[in-house]
Amino acid sequence: MQADCLFNVSKIIEAGVDADVGAVRNYAEHLVKHLRKNGDPKAAKAIAACLRPSRAKKVELARGLSEHPPVPVDNESRMPLADTELLDRGSVSLFLPASIEAETQRFFDFFHAAPQLAENGVGISPSILIHGPPGCGKTQLARFVAAELQLPLITARTDGLISSYLGSTAKNIRYLFEYVASRPCIFFLDEFDAIAKMRDDGHELGELKRVVISLLQNIDALGHDRVLLAATNHEHLLDPAIWRRFSFRVHLTEPDHDTRLSMLREFFRGFAEDLLIETVAALGGGLTGAELRQIAENTVREAIVADEECVSMLSAVTATISASREIDADAEIPIDKCVRLLRAANPKLFTQGKIASIFNVSQPKICRLLKTG
Repeated sequence: MQADCLFNVSKIIEAGVDADVGAVRNYAEHLVKHLRKNGDPKAAKAIAACLRPSRAKKVELARGLSEHPPVPVDNESRMPLADTELLDRGSVSLFLPASIEAETQRFFDFFHAAPQLAENGVGISPSILIHGPPGCGKTQLARFVAAELQLPLITARTDGLISSYLGSTAKNIRYLFEYVASRPCIFFLDEFDAIAKMRDDGHELGELKRVVISLLQNIDALGHDRVLLAATNHEHLLDPAIWRRFSFRVHLTEPDHDTRLSMLREFFRGFAEDLLIETVAALGGGLTGAELRQIAENTVREAIVADEECVSMLSAVTATISASREIDADAEIPIDKCVRLLRAANPKLFTQGKIASIFNVSQPKICRLLKTG
């Protein structure tokens, strides 16, 4: 027991000297668990109390971050190569299906167990490659990880990183990785395919090959004490060697029905009744989280402008149908098409009487529309 405690204490001191706040917390939390397990709850409680978040600690964290060098810039355009964001724990809402939520939790478990894994010679690179269609929450997942781990989020700026000058992009990548290595953080490479394309693409010049090689070398040199996240909408374009650099891979898709319900309860912010939320969730199959958020925000704005306490069912239904990929957003949707879409989405929920009330028409008319369809 004493040897294990001394190992964690030495690691806490080492991380403190390096001003690595994340590592201090991780080793301290591991020490607390060890003390509790081995029958010293008083010592465990005292150390755990030091880990409680407070305003003073946030001030100290911000002060420590300000001591790091400024964000590097592209030599030609003078554009910054990254943006930095500090997020409070619990400030980022994330809605994931159970399988992805479990994989995210598995990543957190490995991250928090880093000291124990390293002690036993089975360390893991804390890295996640997030891929999937636009609007499915890739950036939100990166922000969630940063908020939960209480580390600053450094997001690479593609517009600053990629240069038209020969060799400058590879240099920018190296500058940015050196900056990331100088501080405890979450490093997020969004639009990852822009710098990680397959090197056998016949349409690309040799410059791309040099960029990918530089990227691979810098990822390998980053070490196991920095969290690396990357996101792409075009995973099929990534160089095969890139995939091996990431310990975790998360594929995000359009939300399922239960996830849509959770999202919409958050997005409507009390401006919608349960039936309306269930209706939008039923109609919104195939829509992304970003599209569902836009539907909710647009209809809530309409309700506020009209001085209404709730979003109208008709407004929500037409907005959801308009958002469908099968519908031209600028076209007026015929009522018969709306009726058939509602009925097909959930016959038990959308009875003829319910549809008639939504469109403020008679039930016989709905019956006739369904028969002619």
